[in-house]
Amino acid sequence: MRTWKAGGCNHRGFTLVELAMVILVLGIVAAITMPRVGDMLDRQNMRRTINVVRGTVRYLQARAALTKRTYRLTFDLDKQTMSACYLTEESCQEERNRILRAYEFPHTVEVLDITSAAGERTQEGEASTHFYPSGDAESSCIHLSGSGAERMLKIESITGRLKEVDLSKESDECAPKN
Repeated sequence: MRTWKAGGCNHRGFTLVELAMVILVLGIVAAITMPRVGDMLDRQNMRRTINVVRGTVRYLQARAALTKRTYRLTFDLDKQTMSACYLTEESCQEERNRILRAYEFPHTVEVLDITSAAGERTQEGEASTHFYPSGDAESSCIHLSGSGAERMLKIESITGRLKEVDLSKESDECAPKN
């Protein structure tokens, strides 16, 4: 019988069966944890997207009041992007800063539709919300989908702030008007 001494070394190495067992155990652990990690990353993408929209809305509301200009937040549902500009007599001018650059939604988050204050629901093309120098904004609802869940964001008209609407409650806050 072989005895082991402290600091001793086994020159024999590992057998193929031992290596296969370790690889099998690692494979099982990876198979269990990877879907959870993927779901967590998708939820983080949704949360980050909501935070980007919230930050953009706050910035536009404050910027409109500060500069006495009307700003437009545009969602392109075909390209899945969001951009902002301020209105002049001729056109909509983009400001050259890193806060207002166009934002492309992650592939795991999709803008399903936008409902305007008038109750018009846009599911393709572009939908816009305006922020006025008085500090208020056009009310609109943004319907997002991703990571197996849906979120509804409402831009409030008086405050110009963004809030999440609970989709589980019966609410007609963001329902299109017929």
